[in-house]
Amino acid sequence: GHFSWLQLDRRVLEHEFPKKSGPIVLYFCVRFYIESISYLKDNATIELFFLNAKSIIYKELIEVDSEVVFELASYILQEGKGDFTSDDATRSDLKKLPALPTQALKEHPSLAYCEDRVIEHYKKLSGQSRGQAIVNYMSIVESLPTYGVHYYGVKDKQGIPWWLGLSYKGIFQYDYQDKVKPRKVSWCFF
Repeated sequence: GHFSWLQLDRRVLEHEFPKKSGPIVLYFCVRFYIESISYLKDNATIELFFLNAKSIIYKELIEVDSEVVFELASYILQEGKGDFTSDDATRSDLKKLPALPTQALKEHPSLAYCEDRVIEHYKKLSGQSRGQAIVNYMSIVESLPTYGVHYYGVKDKQGIPWWLGLSYKGIFQYDYQDKVKPRKVSWCFF
């Protein structure tokens, strides 16, 4: 259930893949996270971090409060569609873009309520450039406690399951039901 990373010095088909029939599925993921995208010099690299963050939030690989999801969705609209034009156009765009994770939709009474919350945030972003929207999106995502953590399922000597979280901050041990607050710090880099 863990990722195997492609080696830069080898061609894709030179790697050893599982012997399954059917097509090979490759995922775009960030392998090494940094404290902030402000340390990155290349705009293309910042955009790749943005695309990765957008994907992991939509796939619910990190935990995000639904109100934060609505704000992040507004930045996705600003980045992809520009300034707010109308409610109908925004609702249509939200249905096409990977902006609202299923969990956020389940927490609220209706899709229309969620769309209204996103529209409220989206209207405030008028005049922001695409680059500003990406940077603002990433500054929110980087502040999330589960961003940049690679989780590995482990068991202790008694057979109790835990999550071992590796990130640029260190190595942390989490309860199996809570990936947000570490129970134990195994190694800390700051």
